[in-house]
Amino acid sequence: MLLSEGGCPMSSDRVSIEIPISIENDLEVDNDGHFFVLTFIFPADDEDSVECRVLFDDIVESLIGFHADEPGSDGYGQLYLIANELARQAERLREVAGRIEDSEVSDDLFGDI
Repeated sequence: MLLSEGGCPMSSDRVSIEIPISIENDLEVDNDGHFFVLTFIFPADDEDSVECRVLFDDIVESLIGFHADEPGSDGYGQLYLIANELARQAERLREVAGRIEDSEVSDDLFGDI
């Protein structure tokens, strides 16, 4: 059907399209010490993804800018909550990394016994 025959609305009507996607998130620090949040978007069941890489510093700056404009505890309270969660997760990552490191050292020392 041609557009002139009414196949597509010519006005500013909205159209909703459902597209199945899968999303995976990751964190990465590169060799220069830049901390990134990575999002991989997989269309349908495709194994090839589109990568979105955002500097964590940019996310934090955006959060600060957004919440700094909120009056009262809604702004600074949310920043405290986010900071506490980040500290909690940082400690969790350190604990797991330590267990993995200890396990590998133990295997290196006693693996052949």
